[in-house]
Amino acid sequence: MALIKVLIIFVVILALLNKRLPLYLAMIFGSLLMIVMFRLPLATAGQTALHTLTGWDVWSVNIAMYVISVLVYELDLRHRFEDAQRAMNGLMRDPRLKTSLACMFIGLMQGPATVTICGGMVDTMAGDHLKNDEKAAVATYLRHISEAMVPTFTGVIVACSISGISISSFFVWMLPMALLTLLAIYLVYLRRVPRTVGETGRSKKECVRLLLRSLWSLLLAIAVIIVFSMPTWAVVAVVAAVNALVEKFSAQEVRDAVVKGFGLKSLLGITMTYVFKDLLVLSGVIDVLPTYFEHLPIPVFLVLVILYAFGTLVAGSSAAAAAFIPLAYTMIPDGGAFLLALLMNVSFASSQLSPTHICTAIISDYFGVTFFATVKKLLPLFLLTVLIACGYYMLLTAVF
Repeated sequence: MALIKVLIIFVVILALLNKRLPLYLAMIFGSLLMIVMFRLPLATAGQTALHTLTGWDVWSVNIAMYVISVLVYELDLRHRFEDAQRAMNGLMRDPRLKTSLACMFIGLMQGPATVTICGGMVDTMAGDHLKNDEKAAVATYLRHISEAMVPTFTGVIVACSISGISISSFFVWMLPMALLTLLAIYLVYLRRVPRTVGETGRSKKECVRLLLRSLWSLLLAIAVIIVFSMPTWAVVAVVAAVNALVEKFSAQEVRDAVVKGFGLKSLLGITMTYVFKDLLVLSGVIDVLPTYFEHLPIPVFLVLVILYAFGTLVAGSSAAAAAFIPLAYTMIPDGGAFLLALLMNVSFASSQLSPTHICTAIISDYFGVTFFATVKKLLPLFLLTVLIACGYYMLLTAVF
């Protein structure tokens, strides 16, 4: 019954988003519906919502998103993404490859707004060869490949900690899946984008200089965040200020960046998504999901794939890791890094479809399409990624 209730709530949220209702209103309605359907005590639900609204987790994400938006506006104002694209044209012959690698690199920088950077790159690369909903799907998928495997992200840290698998071992076995995921994106969408030759008007050295001059601010922010483990919001705020000085922005340009970087709907959308997710955890639905799938007449690892996919859809990758990884290693005690790689790939693919995943909503808005339109274009990537991940797991367990 709990599963049916969750599915009803998700269908309602998706329907509202498909009607172009703002994300925050859809999440408010979904939260209220969940309180009613799961009969959550109003006092407890109110305390949970208040804890979320006043917690640093949600506001650190909101602030990070704001300062990243400011930096993106600054780069757009000076046409730095176009410059970077021209530079990479001279360094690589295939625009699909260079855009994919650039988006994966940008994905190392935490913060939902980074997906808009990838959106701009994908838009420039794909041109008229892909529709806007397809561009949205490609952009968010490319941006999150790194997040599934790099130890600067909460989901990876939680998963490795709970499973007892070392981060280095996990990374080694996840790396081939990252390449296979790129192959999936190519097979579904990017093969329709023509392969063009690089620019010949600049030397390789000039192209490297142009690339560094265009994206030094992003590169600096990412390097500082990863090397020194500093908060994204703080690093990007300083870098955006320094970039404005280096680029000699006028007072009016600075005001424009500060004002236009702020999006009230985005702030409310992120905040209410966090409230909705915490209320889902409060409902206890994660705890009862295993009872629906554990007796299915299929291999154990496929049961875990289904559980992990549903868990990620419902509550996000970190909550799914905390709930299901102990269960996974109880059901497959010798699963090792292979099992963890399988589950994290499923989590990566599933999260892109979830209404609780803010990046999908952000990139849909960026390309002017509905959330549901993007999700429809993400479905083939989700299915192919899960299929490849299962095949990869079966191969590893057979060979090793």
